Amino acid sequence: MKRSIRYFLAYLLVLCMIVAVLQLPTATISAKSTKATLTYEFTGEDASTPGYAEGAIRLKSTTDGDYYLYWANDNKALSGYYEISKLSIKKGKIGTFTFEYHTAIPADATKVIAVEASKAKDNVKVKDAVAVYTLPKNKLIGFKSTQALYSFSSYSDIHIDEEKYGETPAYWWMHSEQHWAQALQYSADKKVDFIVSSGDQVTNAKLGNLETEWKAYQYILSDSDYVNPIWESGGNHEVRIDGAVAEELKSYVANTGLDSTPDTLNSGKSYYTMTEPTTGDVFIFMSLEGGYRPAQYDEFTDKQLDWLEEVLAENYGKGKNIYLIQHALISRYGAGDDTENPYYSGSINPDLPSAKRFVSIIEKHPDIVWISGHTHEAYQLGYNYSNNAGTSCNMIHNSSVGNPTHISSTGNALDYAFNEDLSQGYYVETFENAIIFNGANVCEQKIYPAYSYIISGNTKQVSTGATAEFTWVDTDVTPAMLNSALANVKTMLGIEYRYSSYDQYQTLKKCYYNYKDSNTKEMTASNRKMVYSMITSYIKSLQAIIKVVPR
Repeated sequence: MKRSIRYFLAYLLVLCMIVAVLQLPTATISAKSTKATLTYEFTGEDASTPGYAEGAIRLKSTTDGDYYLYWANDNKALSGYYEISKLSIKKGKIGTFTFEYHTAIPADATKVIAVEASKAKDNVKVKDAVAVYTLPKNKLIGFKSTQALYSFSSYSDIHIDEEKYGETPAYWWMHSEQHWAQALQYSADKKVDFIVSSGDQVTNAKLGNLETEWKAYQYILSDSDYVNPIWESGGNHEVRIDGAVAEELKSYVANTGLDSTPDTLNSGKSYYTMTEPTTGDVFIFMSLEGGYRPAQYDEFTDKQLDWLEEVLAENYGKGKNIYLIQHALISRYGAGDDTENPYYSGSINPDLPSAKRFVSIIEKHPDIVWISGHTHEAYQLGYNYSNNAGTSCNMIHNSSVGNPTHISSTGNALDYAFNEDLSQGYYVETFENAIIFNGANVCEQKIYPAYSYIISGNTKQVSTGATAEFTWVDTDVTPAMLNSALANVKTMLGIEYRYSSYDQYQTLKKCYYNYKDSNTKEMTASNRKMVYSMITSYIKSLQAIIKVVPR
């Protein structure tokens, strides 16, 4: 009996030891792990804050070698991202890459992996890495990219400037039309809910060609697969010709997101707001009203600044994100400018009265996100995010869709050399607790890990969004009737492409894209009736806008 008890106790002890071992944290170690060791030291005021990448990644190698670092999930490097860095390391030495202030950990990342250069490729497997660092759970934002409340593209300085689309060379921006088409394709592929642009949609190379430039801008949009809204702010090229500012602003109002309703069109104002429907987040679109030279002119009227203060007083501090889309940065003030050696001399003069008032307004509202453009500076220059050491709002600076710029060989100016394969913008994901601005090259549809930024967010979903209203028809709809209606929509979209920045045009286009390849004979009678009703209603809405501003 005693022996049985001893056997039982011994068995129980072994079982407890097995359970204890199974509950210990585990790490996968492969034979390759002897080649390199990967560590990540988070630094700065947000070292323990979820989503903030600031810190140093160090790779120690036991052999001479070239390695690539990637963000990865549990299986492979993240799709649609460039490598974090390439490190060339001597035997026994350490290579280091440092993420800067407010850079972001991607929502889908769980690891950093190091891969030998010979095996580096898109979507490389974690199992092929020579070293793996698993991100601590407290550094993950807690949401996957599929759980974003909404997403949008943030672009700037598109600079369409052709006399006639596709027939004459550009005055200034050689690849602007191609890059605009690529930016729209990237937005369509990322399935963003909308696009915001920080100004200079056109170049206004000659006042006589301004409307033709807008037509080219809209034709490229209509010819793309992108079907959601676009909202634009007014830049200095929208008012490039001195002495014609009123006429130019009128053209801007008629050709951009302001043309969404007869009320905004008839108001004549070049500034407006848009409310994101699922969260109530507010987007404020300003415009430059003084003229082409921000360094010399008071760009904001008292009326516009009064309006800005009213919008902020109504919405600030009420549990939603507020974005300010305004083209030109303030000289030596935050994102987009090198405060010690500014390479761009065309920024807003901070001594102008309207500039002083604008700065005082944003400094009273530190939680807003100001998105600017104007300089074209490529993300690689590093002037992309600032909050002026916590004294101002969050400032994100866009590069250019039309043509990003770099520092010239002299080191004191910007180089405007054309690059067919470089066009930059942000793919933005909004979560309850964070906003991630993913800096991307839209030509190659890839995100730069080093030029992606995180800002603390404060919002939540309040609705699932609404389908555009439509009126049901009273009659039954045959397959032939619906096929005919779809054919009519295709024709109308081609004819009315000049209205493609309107919500109504994009709503009709989205409906057409959803059903253009449908087998109408196999659709239920109810579905045919619904689609036909939607099409006829959306056509009427577009025609109502066309009557307000006939072309």
